[in-house]
Formats: sequence, structure tokens, C-alpha cells
Amino acid sequence: MEKQKIASFTGLRFIMIMVIVVSHFEFLEQVESFGRFYTTYLHNATFAVDFFFLLSGFGMMLGNLWRINDKDLKFPKISESLSYGINHVKKIYPVYLATILFGLVSQTAHAVYSEKFSFGFICKEVIRLVVHLPILQSATGMMTFTHAFNGVTWFLSALFCIYLVSPFLMYCLRKISKSVRVDFLLLLIEFVAILALAYLFGAIELKLQNIHGIEHLSVDNLVYGSPYRRVFYVLSGMTLSNMYSKLRLKEISVSKSLFTVLEITISMLVVIYFFMRNSLPNTHFYYKYLIDIFLCSCFMFIFAFDSGCISKFLEKNKMQELGNLSMYIFLIHFPIRIYFGWFFEKYFEQTLLNCFIFIVFILISTFILSYVAASFSKPKNIRMSKL
Repeated sequence: MEKQKIASFTGLRFIMIMVIVVSHFEFLEQVESFGRFYTTYLHNATFAVDFFFLLSGFGMMLGNLWRINDKDLKFPKISESLSYGINHVKKIYPVYLATILFGLVSQTAHAVYSEKFSFGFICKEVIRLVVHLPILQSATGMMTFTHAFNGVTWFLSALFCIYLVSPFLMYCLRKISKSVRVDFLLLLIEFVAILALAYLFGAIELKLQNIHGIEHLSVDNLVYGSPYRRVFYVLSGMTLSNMYSKLRLKEISVSKSLFTVLEITISMLVVIYFFMRNSLPNTHFYYKYLIDIFLCSCFMFIFAFDSGCISKFLEKNKMQELGNLSMYIFLIHFPIRIYFGWFFEKYFEQTLLNCFIFIVFILISTFILSYVAASFSKPKNIRMSKL
């Protein structure tokens, strides 16, 4: 299969990251004239988070299809799966570790300042750090681990856990995937699993919350953050990639004007749904997960063809540059928002102007540090001497 780069996905990564960043400005909820608007219309990262899980699966499968022909497909060894997972996180790991250590230092300083520093505090932080170093905190399903130090690292942890089994998942999907119809059936099964596990894990979380004395060790992040459920989002992305690849091989002629209509239509639906989601009734709220995954899958599948007018905008150099910064922005913005937020919320009145100034500070510092981190991560050109 011919190697491809889907430029529109790179541009979309930046847009989705900024949706997540905005959703973390919860201090806006305290602004009397703006708080309700923010809570109702802007505090919503679900679609963007789902997009990144789907995108990870899509990209992994597309790369697998490009590297390995069907006739060369082999059952992966455990060592190969371990190497696969490590290779997918080793570039971002130094930044991940830096944000973890920054969070540890900040929390320790806060504990000393508030006179809560104790032997128990040290033991708790050491245990959390031990779980964080191998990026396995999301496997616990406990917020006391998944949201320690840097609250967004649960995402990278869940992905890493899924990366470790992804070679096996891609092998199985490629063995099963014989046609677009089979892929479509697999996609429906994956959607059902997403909903079923949300219901099951939600029931487990609710039951454990009612047990007195285990509040700090409760399994309370199975639905949203655990790899046990998020793996089906990644699988959905892999299945979409299989469908996309089969259709590309058929070289079906579709006009760019049609893709422009499709891109504009799906983008409008996504924007409308984004602003409406928090206003939808929460009775039997699991139906929202179905809308989320269905709409996100349609959105990704349409933009995968990279052919409409919105794709052309996303392909611009600046959007590509910002898209390549997205994971750095994701990891760096949250500790800045949280730990500097302690001082902001303690010493400044929560007015719209003060919040705006704090947001500008978060964004400027995040982008500067992201550019610095990205520059250190770029491979160095090594001039080889002639033999």
C-alpha cells in the first residue's frame, strides 16, 4: 500500500487540542456574568478526546497496512508488542516526565505551605510516582492515580496500555477484515461494546462509591479514562482505517466539490452538537456516548480523504506546525493552569478581566514551552564521514 500523510488530521489535532484546553478553564465558572454560559456551552472536551483515540487507531492501522503486506502478516511476539508501545511514547516521554515532576514539586510545596506535609503525604506521593513512571496509572481506574501530578496524563497512559496490545489487535482485525461490509459490522460491534462497557463500568463506579471508607481508593475512572473501555475507541479508529484503505484502493472517483459539501456539513453538525451536548437531558445519558462515537467516526472518515475546502485550509503550513505541537500543548497547559491557578484563585478576584489575563498567561507560557520542547525533540542531522 502506498504511504500517505493525511494533512487534514494534523491540522485537526490542533483544533481539537484547543477545545480540550478551553474546557480546562473551569475558573470561568466562578465569573458571575459568564460562568453559566461557559458551563453550558464551552466546558465540553468529550468529542475532542474521542477524536484522539479514534485518530490513534486510524493512524496505527494505516501505518501497519503500509508496512506489512497481507502475505507477510505474522502473529506478533510479546517483545514486539512491548517495543511497539515504547516506541510510540518515547518521543513525548521526557516532556511527560517533566510535567509529572513539576506537579510533584508543586504539590509538595503546597503541602509544606498549608502545613499538610507528613510521612503519610510522602508515602502517597511515592506510590503515585512509581505508578506514573511506567505510564500505567490509567490501568488502575482510580482518579487518585490517573489525575495525580498532571491530570491529563491519564490519556497518554490509556494510550500506552492500548499500544502494548495494538499489534495483536491489528493482526486480528486484518485477519477478520475481508470487505467493507465486514468492517462496517465490526464497527457496529465496537459501538455496542463502547455503550455496554459505559453502562457496566458506570454501575461498578456507583456501587463502589457507596462503600464507606474507600473514597480515596475507589475505582472511579473506569468509564472515562480506563484503557479497558477506551480500547474500543481505538479499535473503531482501526476499523475506519481498514474501510478507508479498501475504498482508496478501489480508486472511486468522487468530486472535490462533493467532499467540500460533506466537510462543511459534518463540521456544522459537530459544532452544533458541541454547543448543545451539555444542554441535552441526562436521563439515560448513555445515548450521548452513541452520538459522540457515531458523529466522531463520520467526521474522521470524511476528513480522511483530505479533499474538501476545509482540508485545504488545514493543510496550510501554520496549521501543520501547530498540529505537530498538539501533544506538547496538551501535556504542558494543564499543570500551568492548575498550579498557577492556586495562586490566581487565592489572591485575585474572579472577574472576567482577571480570568482573561490568566488565560493569556496560560496560553503564552504553554506555547513557548511547547515550541521549546518540540525543538529539543527534533532529530539532529548527523553528518556521516566518508569511509
